[in-house]
Amino acid sequence: MRTVPKWINKIHEAEKTEYSCVQSLCYSPDGTQMIVAASERVMVYDPQDGSLIRLLRGHKDTVYCVAYAKDGRKFASGGADKIVIIWTSKLEGVLKYSHNEPLQCLAYNPITHQLTSCAVSDIAFWSNEVKAVQKHRVNGSGRITCCSWSLDGQLLAVGLSNGFVSIRDKNCEERLKISREGCPVWSVLWTESALLVGDWSETLSFYNASGQQVMKDRPIGLMPVCLNRLGELILVCGVKGWIITTLEGVPVLKNSQQWVWSIEHCDNTNTIALGCLDGTLWCYQIVFNKVHGLYHEKYAYRENLTDVIIHHLTSGTKVKIKCHDKVQKIAIYKHRLALMDNVASSHPFLPWSDILVQLPERIVIYEQSDTDGMLYRVKEKIPQKAECSLLVATSSALLLCQDAKLVMIGGKNLASWNVPASIRYVKVTTVQNKEALLLGLANGEIWKVDLDEASMEVLVTIESAIRCFDLSSSKSMIAIVDESCCCHVYMIATQQLLFTFGKAENASSVSWHATYEDLLCYSGGGMLSIKLVPFPESSQPVIGSVVGFQKGHVFCLQANAMQSINVPLSHAMHQYIQNHMFKYGRCLSFEAYNIACLGVPNSDWESLGFAALEELSLSVAKKAFQRIENVLFLELVDVLEEMLNQGDNASKALSVAEVYAYRGKFIDAARLYRSNGQSHRALTMYTDLRLFHKAQEYMDSEDVSDLIKKRAEWAQHINEPRVAAEMFLAAGDIKSAANIMAQNGWVDMLVETGRNLDKGASDNLYVVAQALISIGHLESATELYQKLGDQHAMVKMAVKMENWEQAFQLVKQNPEYKEEVYIPYAQQMARDNHFIEAHKAYHMGGQTESAARVLGVLIQNAIAEERFNDAAYLHWLLASQSLEISQTVDDIDQQQNWIESYNENEKYATIYFTFHIVHQSIHEVFSVCQPETLFNAAKIFLSLVENNVHPPKGISLLYCALTVFSSVYLCLAKQGRLLGANKLARQMLDKIQNLKVPFKIQRPRQNLKYSSIRDFHRENVEVLTLLSRAGLNDSNEVTPLCYRCSHHFTPLSTVCNYCRHNLYHSFLTFEVVINVLEILPLVAFTIEDDITVEEALQLIESDVSSLEARPNDQENSQILRIENLSNLKDVFSNKSFEDDKNGKVVCNREDLKILQPLSVIVINRPKPLETLFFRNVMPDLHIQYCPHCYKLFYVDDLESQLISKALCSFCRSQLIDGNGTEPLKSIISSSSFSLE
Repeated sequence: MRTVPKWINKIHEAEKTEYSCVQSLCYSPDGTQMIVAASERVMVYDPQDGSLIRLLRGHKDTVYCVAYAKDGRKFASGGADKIVIIWTSKLEGVLKYSHNEPLQCLAYNPITHQLTSCAVSDIAFWSNEVKAVQKHRVNGSGRITCCSWSLDGQLLAVGLSNGFVSIRDKNCEERLKISREGCPVWSVLWTESALLVGDWSETLSFYNASGQQVMKDRPIGLMPVCLNRLGELILVCGVKGWIITTLEGVPVLKNSQQWVWSIEHCDNTNTIALGCLDGTLWCYQIVFNKVHGLYHEKYAYRENLTDVIIHHLTSGTKVKIKCHDKVQKIAIYKHRLALMDNVASSHPFLPWSDILVQLPERIVIYEQSDTDGMLYRVKEKIPQKAECSLLVATSSALLLCQDAKLVMIGGKNLASWNVPASIRYVKVTTVQNKEALLLGLANGEIWKVDLDEASMEVLVTIESAIRCFDLSSSKSMIAIVDESCCCHVYMIATQQLLFTFGKAENASSVSWHATYEDLLCYSGGGMLSIKLVPFPESSQPVIGSVVGFQKGHVFCLQANAMQSINVPLSHAMHQYIQNHMFKYGRCLSFEAYNIACLGVPNSDWESLGFAALEELSLSVAKKAFQRIENVLFLELVDVLEEMLNQGDNASKALSVAEVYAYRGKFIDAARLYRSNGQSHRALTMYTDLRLFHKAQEYMDSEDVSDLIKKRAEWAQHINEPRVAAEMFLAAGDIKSAANIMAQNGWVDMLVETGRNLDKGASDNLYVVAQALISIGHLESATELYQKLGDQHAMVKMAVKMENWEQAFQLVKQNPEYKEEVYIPYAQQMARDNHFIEAHKAYHMGGQTESAARVLGVLIQNAIAEERFNDAAYLHWLLASQSLEISQTVDDIDQQQNWIESYNENEKYATIYFTFHIVHQSIHEVFSVCQPETLFNAAKIFLSLVENNVHPPKGISLLYCALTVFSSVYLCLAKQGRLLGANKLARQMLDKIQNLKVPFKIQRPRQNLKYSSIRDFHRENVEVLTLLSRAGLNDSNEVTPLCYRCSHHFTPLSTVCNYCRHNLYHSFLTFEVVINVLEILPLVAFTIEDDITVEEALQLIESDVSSLEARPNDQENSQILRIENLSNLKDVFSNKSFEDDKNGKVVCNREDLKILQPLSVIVINRPKPLETLFFRNVMPDLHIQYCPHCYKLFYVDDLESQLISKALCSFCRSQLIDGNGTEPLKSIISSSSFSLE
């Protein structure tokens, strides 16, 4: 590093001959202004030429300090007049404030741009955000001399004349003090790592933010008054001159001068400005000399004068070595580095294997501690203070070159040589397997120095001075660049000139490739040229001098920086390709493949592979395509290898044809295919290329269909689906055509295709049907399935279309598919809240558990909503289901279980049916039921429930037992009083007294006024009690008459107390105002075990003359009118009641013959239920039964029911159907149901 004076200026006092002392100066951040404080003026200079731009007036006394803000918007000045003035970058004063004492120093915070002004004993802060100036007093006897902000703007260091340094925070609160033992502190400076303190003991000291000294004091040989930064260096000025040191305080440049008050560096112009006591203003240009060394890919250079950076140019790895002294020369060879120091070494010199660095008074040798890494350690220090122009390192010695003298200071022997001319270039290399030193001289000679034998000889001589030279990798050739900018290549062994080049390019440097013999590069005239012997060179613009060439990298020195440039070797590779030199191996050193391995782009690898394929150099082609991972051509190489293994000429020709096809030379490939009898390959090639007009030239009659398919596929690919579909149809590929039609929604085309197909083409018909299904046209698909006769598919289509009528008809014809129909239908009915239909469908579909679950949920909902009539109907459906299942079960135990389930659900249906009538009369304002109906319903309910161990749901859970029975008892009491059953009424009222009356029964009518509901109920029961006492006994009208034994029994009895005969009631809906549940004049009887039902019917009908057919007889029943009752009465009255404890009348054959046919009712129930026989003791009262639930009715009442609803009041089955069949749907109340 050196400094060159750029300009100098003298500052005079105003209108005087005396010079003004330069107190302070600073640069603007952009380097366009230099602010100088001299006398009472602030002067602005142009840093480029030192011309005065403007003279700023505002101070009335000497200006001591100036400072520029880091943002470049403003600067400040202060002086002996105790005034601080803020100036803008446009040189306009904007603000002024004062101190109580003269100003000593100014500093801007680098982060907040807050101005700090220091007077003798106080510190002030000013910023744009806070207009008021904040002042802080500095306690102590010393006056303030200097200040500096830390780089992060958090700490302020203030130097005092009493030898202390005060460290303060942003709020000016003192954190700590540093003592310099009474030496006045005149300069402080913060760096990234430490605080530098300069005092008048002519030393620099280093402290951290905690006030601890981090390095020993550095003597600098002058009393510092100002410190500043120069990149990674420190500028120091004061008494006796100025110096430049490292961050550790190591002086690297000294300059003796008069008293220098201020020093400043400009980063933009790389200049230094000095302000002196005598008014001189100096500006120096800094020039850094490049100190570096290169060995193969390792490049060592100097940084910040005292550090050495080792840069691995290929990997980019860098290592820094701190030498703590100025580095003058660097030598690197293999694993070595060398320097020079002031400290002498007592150790003998040992062979080094690292880097040599020359320091001012010593040479330091570094060795590489790891073989593969970049770690270095000091191995040796040699005391050597000598001037030299070149420092050279070899494997066993160290050489110093100065003009025409060469001195070896290391190794086994110390020696020196004098050559006839100045040494211009030095290179350490190996010649004939011995390490040698080659010297290029100014007289055109190249000398070889044998260091082991200390001998010298002339190797090559040229006409002009040597500028640069390099040896080939085999050391057989040498390339020399002379002063005329020509490059000469000589054969070393014979000193024969092979060729000369580079004159036009003004060659300045040359380098052979480190590995390959025939490849070199040279630079000059802003161009870099790559030459492959013996072909012409290729050039590219590059500024700098080439110093190395390895693999695909050229190391080029550009100004003061070394760069690694990637150079593609495509030109050299293509030169080999053009000469058909593809092979690789020892016999041909540099051929296309080897050059490509040095570094070419993927496109060149591809070109190499293609060229090798055309020449059938498959090994080269395979390696080339492996580099770029071209799987397609690698597969081609494998195919060609198999073909070539056959060894005949046809295989070679076909291999070439395959290459032509892959390379796009289709005409040549097709011609070779045809000439070798492989026309089908040409056909395949052209069809793959969609060149169908070309493919027709190579087509046989057998290939027409395949060609049409190929054309159809291409039409589909280019988005012409209709053309593709038509072509597929023409080729007979119905599946592909149908898929295209379905994708485009062409229903008409699909239907037409299906209709045109013959029934024998079943596979194609199925394909078309599936295509129609995929686009939702199910009707047409069903038509095709019908054409095929596929009943199963038709069932699926009907279900998918929800065409249930058609599905049911198909199931009738094909019962094996009923589950596929009824289960989806049941699921749909459940979704639509048609749960009865869902139950029946589940049942018909064979899922009895699902059907029972549906009904179970419906029953729970009906009971919860007090729809007991619906609950009765649902239980009857469960009973019907159980009966139907029992007919299909073969196991006796299972059949008996289902029969028990039927009986239980039929009983529950009767319970809910009767309780519905009672519940309706209690909880509705208007009731249409007759008293007899209510009385009989309540009586039947009590007979079925009162003694039941397991009461039905809703009776025991949803309604508490007390609530239910209180309703029934009240109904019996009221209706019994109306019918004259006073005794029964009193019994019911007595029971009510002990029960909790439900709220609904207690509810008074709206037009009555009572103080409470309980008062109304009490009065209601009491009134009924008084009224019932009017008669002591029950009327005969309410005491039932047994039609078997003609005895009356208690009103609540449903079984005769004398003959144990059951009473039978008429079941009709309560909406018809008739005597519902009236006792029927029937006597049940059975036949003996040895008499079958058919025989019994024949015996009863044996007296044909007494039969009279009734027009209203149903097909499942036989009603016989009894004309003569005298004999029959004797038959039934002769039975002994005492022996018949079950109340059964058992008839033998004689008895059956006597019976009048018109007075006998026979109910043929389905197996396994028994057939029921009844005798009508009052034949004039015609009785009929429901063929579904087998409940009995008066014929007149049944006719009224049929006229009103045509439904059975109990099972809600349709009794009359115009079509003569039972419909699937049944009617249930309109209340909504939900499945839980």
